[in-house]
Amino acid sequence: MSLDDEVRDELARLEAAHRLRVPRVVDGLQGPHTTVDGALVLNLASNDYLALAADRRIARAAAATLDEAGTGAGASRLIVGNHRAHAAAEDSLADWLRVPAARLFNSGYAANVGVLATLLGPDDVVFSDELNHASIIDGCRLSRAKIVVYPHLDLAALERALTEAASSAHVPRRKIVISESLFSMDGDIADVSALAALCTRHGVALILDEAHAVGVWGPEGRGIAAAADVIPDVLVGTCGKALGSFGAFVATTRAISDLLWNRARPFVFSTGLPPLVPAAITAAVEIIRGTEGDQRRRDLSTRARDLRTRIPKLGGAPDSAIAPLLIGDDREVMQITARLLEQRVYVQGIRPPTVPEGTARLRVSLSAGHSAQDVETLTGALSHAARHFT
Repeated sequence: MSLDDEVRDELARLEAAHRLRVPRVVDGLQGPHTTVDGALVLNLASNDYLALAADRRIARAAAATLDEAGTGAGASRLIVGNHRAHAAAEDSLADWLRVPAARLFNSGYAANVGVLATLLGPDDVVFSDELNHASIIDGCRLSRAKIVVYPHLDLAALERALTEAASSAHVPRRKIVISESLFSMDGDIADVSALAALCTRHGVALILDEAHAVGVWGPEGRGIAAAADVIPDVLVGTCGKALGSFGAFVATTRAISDLLWNRARPFVFSTGLPPLVPAAITAAVEIIRGTEGDQRRRDLSTRARDLRTRIPKLGGAPDSAIAPLLIGDDREVMQITARLLEQRVYVQGIRPPTVPEGTARLRVSLSAGHSAQDVETLTGALSHAARHFT
């Protein structure tokens, strides 16, 4: 059997299990309403939390840099791909987040893998929440450190694991705890204050992935850690969600940032982001940290609370833009997704391995651009398409 035949068989097995993913095509601007496969839909599948992906001011900033610097960086930033726009965006991010330094990466996946594989090695141990993102899981594995997975949000279990590691015959060189602050598929929030206190008590470094929180939570949108007055050793954030652009960043100390420049393989061995992207990031930060950003965050919080009032079975924190509706069965969740799309409402069905077995769900993702009428439309559509679950 040829490789292609083997792959065809694998795809057939995925389809039989209702886990085959097929692409949809979007036309026009990303936003609360967009065109998917030729039909205008209410978009509740995007991570564009502050409705900035189509903001004309950000687009103009990118266009100006496009005219000046072209479409590509041309090389790794360690060679000749380090444009002034990259440095300006990193300075802007560091100033906004009140840290000594920020380092841009080409994606959130690359950032997590790069940080973990750089800071950890075979003599180290990393403690990871069981529902952390795939990029964190892969970064832990690539680091070759010992991996201790603790039950979701269970800080008592984490403390027992930390105590056990400290008393083991082989004392690790370095110990790091890593957790998302706002979990991407559940919409729930880690107790960052308690997590930080636990790390301090045990002399352990803390990495927080704030991909779904930066821009949306905390003072000036600086995230859940900032809201809790916590300064993690490393904060990972993305620019393709609330910031409405692309890429990711690591906010940290100058020394760690410099080490990432020298050792983070996804950074060192990748062409730099096109300069127009960091230009867009800088423009987005200016909006997000100001009074307009405050208003967008209030609007998003209002929509999230309104939706959960209408559909109490939705999961996630009360103010969270991520509102999962647990379905359980893979086939059923995709049937509901199809029925919603027939009503011109796009909510993505999420299946394993993205979520644990038996927890297939609809992942409703709200935006500051959604209106009260949009929430009402979604409520009616869900009541029709998923009436046994709402």
